[in-house]
Amino acid sequence: MDRRTYVRTLGSSIAALSLAGCNGSDGEDGSSESTTTPEPTYEVDQEAPARLKLLSVSGPKEVAFGDTIEGDITAVNVGGEPISGDATIEFVHSESADTEPQTVTVNADGLASGEEVSHSYRVDAEYAGTWAFEVSSDFYAVDDTVTSTVSVLPKQGSTGDTIELASGVQATVSDMSYEQMIAYELSPGERTLGDNTAHAIRETVSDNILLMLSVTFENGTGEAQTVSKDDFILPEGSFVSKSAAGRDGKNAAGENINPGQTYSGHLIYAVPKAKVDDLTFGINLAKGSAVADIELPLQSPSGFPEFELANIDVPPEDVTGDEAIVEMEVENVGDSAGMFQSIFEFKTPEEPSIFASYSADTWYIDADGPFTQRIPAGETRTIELVTEPDPDRRWDYRTTPFGAEWTFKAVE
Repeated sequence: MDRRTYVRTLGSSIAALSLAGCNGSDGEDGSSESTTTPEPTYEVDQEAPARLKLLSVSGPKEVAFGDTIEGDITAVNVGGEPISGDATIEFVHSESADTEPQTVTVNADGLASGEEVSHSYRVDAEYAGTWAFEVSSDFYAVDDTVTSTVSVLPKQGSTGDTIELASGVQATVSDMSYEQMIAYELSPGERTLGDNTAHAIRETVSDNILLMLSVTFENGTGEAQTVSKDDFILPEGSFVSKSAAGRDGKNAAGENINPGQTYSGHLIYAVPKAKVDDLTFGINLAKGSAVADIELPLQSPSGFPEFELANIDVPPEDVTGDEAIVEMEVENVGDSAGMFQSIFEFKTPEEPSIFASYSADTWYIDADGPFTQRIPAGETRTIELVTEPDPDRRWDYRTTPFGAEWTFKAVE
């Protein structure tokens, strides 16, 4: 601790401790121009009780996640009586109310009227985002020249890195791809006849694409851990909670991982195509914060798949035989290969009997789907959809995607 007595104006040696600091810049003629931050000032009121005023907080204004921050805090007693007791300042994470603040204690006990104290501090950049030094009620005032915020930048990583989440689970992003659509499983009986299990299709709007991240999780802790979507941040994307059928594992968000277990799953985000060249996948270690602590830049794609219905061939409305086969010719007009997926839906406009397990004018999903084909860019594939028409009534059919509709009724 270093104590000195100042009246009216602090000398230039104290101004150098302020975070605001002095900045130099080159003029047009190449000469150096200096901009000096105003020095803190104070006046001592001999008639007032003890009053501690914060004059400066020195230290870096920008650091990286995980760094240690060191500097000095300078305060003065502007009252007429000695200070009784030490004073505290908290280093607070402005991004999350759930983060415990770090406390810096200023040894001000016995500080005489007009006397100044400088105290060295050491705090840790535990999480990314904005941090601030906030004075306690031990302080009477803060000088207008004090700059008390520190910006903590995220740590940079890359796909393939193993990163420890806040829960202690190790996560590794091993692969990524872009798809126009995914098929996801519905609950048994949902939109089907009986208790069958069907799939639905999740598409993106034309200017969006689905980013698929393959992630492996390893729980080396002593208790079960649940993966939360809040552990991850994709600023330009919106999280998709569905699990993509046909891919390894399920959507990892919400997955419970037992001690010693390794789990491979995926995370899905809908992202604007215009933003994919600058995508960064973030790991969030601070509960309640929207700022990534670790950033993984994602590789820009060479292109996107985009599917169009080139042709559809359907049988006549009066179908003979047990099966009706619909053939769709699907063309990938995009510039990257992709997985095309389709489902078959059906309904009847006729009112069923009181014992029927279906309702009129309600679309149901054929449980045999999804029908899938991987289609290279610029190529066309034929997708066969097979159904068994009911001879007792008319049924309307349609495909998802594309929404092509037709009618079948089996005849003897």
